[in-house]
Amino acid sequence: MIECTQCHIKYGRKLHQCPNCGLVHQSTQTKQQTSLLQQYYQFLARSLKQPLKVQWQWANLWFGLVTFGLVILMNTATASLLIASWSEQIGAVAGVMASQIVLRQRPNLLPLDMEALGGQLFILVVVLGIGFLLKRYLLKKTTTTLRAYLTEISAYSGITVILALAALLAALCFGMTAIWFVLIMVAVMYVSLNIAVGISLFQTRWAAFDRVYAILLFEILTHVVLAIGISQIVILNLLTGL
Repeated sequence: MIECTQCHIKYGRKLHQCPNCGLVHQSTQTKQQTSLLQQYYQFLARSLKQPLKVQWQWANLWFGLVTFGLVILMNTATASLLIASWSEQIGAVAGVMASQIVLRQRPNLLPLDMEALGGQLFILVVVLGIGFLLKRYLLKKTTTTLRAYLTEISAYSGITVILALAALLAALCFGMTAIWFVLIMVAVMYVSLNIAVGISLFQTRWAAFDRVYAILLFEILTHVVLAIGISQIVILNLLTGL
């Protein structure tokens, strides 16, 4: 409980101001005065320390998009570095200078970079999209908006930012020799995202459908759609390569 310094009435901590006199609590004033960058840093730090205790409902609703945007950019940069490192090795074997491969043939690397970006977007749309649809329409959480949902998921999976940064640094320092480390980081990122969606579904209050079966349905639908989508992409690449 918080005691108002003006009228000395006690009220809950979730209220930002006194219900009697309207005096704004000091912690709320401090939060409003801090910059968005500081607020996001605090949000991310709390997410890393205690994901389930983050009060994401009071956070800026754009923080979720910022988190996923950072992860996507870092993963795309990691893929670009690995591709460039692989091209250098191929160039060295062929007797071509690595600088010529990277600088002169950069347009040939661009489609691969875009494929890495498109693959991430596809996985995110499938995982987050199915989770959002189940939460909103199966569990009848109709007050959930897409931005609030993304902020909630990012609060539960803030570790993905650290994992993406670790993969980027490994690719930057060691190139293709760090490929297995990067793949492990990517796998852990996917698992943490999957768990975060499951937590979001399980913590839905007054759900109109059993939450355990909702999580099970989410896992089935997500992996079926991903399996179909990835298999179609692989088939198309094989056909175009013939």
